[in-house]
Amino acid sequence: MSKKERIKSEIDICKALILAFLTAIFGTFGFTLINYEKINLWQGLGICAGLIFLFCVLFFLSKKMIKNLNKLEDLE
Repeated sequence: MSKKERIKSEIDICKALILAFLTAIFGTFGFTLINYEKINLWQGLGICAGLIFLFCVLFFLSKKMIKNLNKLEDLE
């Protein structure tokens, strides 16, 4: 496997993970909107902590993908 193919594979994996985490974020927002009257303080804090975690992972995946795209651009 060449270096270009490896970088392309990493980009594909990052794209799939970004899609999964975006789906999780939208699912969390949907759950919150449907159940906003029933959510207590602890559930709200858990939702906020989960969203912060999801956004952080999404940020780092995007950063890694951009880094790999720049590497791929330099190789070509």
